Amino acid sequence: MKKLSLILIIVGILAALSPLAGQLYTKYLEYRMMVEWLDSEDAASIEETAEETAAADPEQGFSQLQEVFAPDGAKAEGVTENTGTPSPNKPKVTPKPAKPAVKQTVLGIIRIDKIKVKDPIVEGVEASNLKVGIGHIPGTAALGQPGNSALAGHRSYTFGKFFNRLDELVVGDEIIITTKKEELKYKVYEKLVVLPNDVSVIKGSKNDNIITLITCTPIYVATHRLIIHARLEDKTLKEP
Repeated sequence: MKKLSLILIIVGILAALSPLAGQLYTKYLEYRMMVEWLDSEDAASIEETAEETAAADPEQGFSQLQEVFAPDGAKAEGVTENTGTPSPNKPKVTPKPAKPAVKQTVLGIIRIDKIKVKDPIVEGVEASNLKVGIGHIPGTAALGQPGNSALAGHRSYTFGKFFNRLDELVVGDEIIITTKKEELKYKVYEKLVVLPNDVSVIKGSKNDNIITLITCTPIYVATHRLIIHARLEDKTLKEP
């Protein structure tokens, strides 16, 4: 009987540590990507990727978020989309450790000090992309270039992870993006909530130089999109 009790205790401890192990593994992947990107001196592959994805349909990438964001909310938490209450037929599911399906193309690093964000920006918004970083929607403006550069991220189960705290941003807050060539400082000028099919938020013109941060809301339900618009305020070229 004592042996059985000990086994049950060990199993319980391992179950409790499982989500933490997944979070630590994901953090390790992010850190490794950023270190490899910082150490790499060749930006040619990034430019090639930008050229390949420039002709992509940004609206298709935006609509793809409906499926990608679903596990971050209702499906993963056993929550009904309409009411936000626990579904009696769907038990709560513990997130599995994230593993990238393919090698990621890191475009830069996004930093938002107010909400403790420092994550790699990767090209694409597939599920594998958003498991390890903030995804750049193909077809939207390249980082630092005229137009609207749209970036999507999960509101993770872990407080302070990815865009979990994006709702805390207000007009005037600063967002910093570092690329191979420059440091870009943006200032938030608009915050809004839209329906998942409202593609107007990723539209832009050559007269603007803005970024749009996109995540699901409400957290765990994901019936809408939380949008943060920020305008480029300063650009500093990095020393060669």
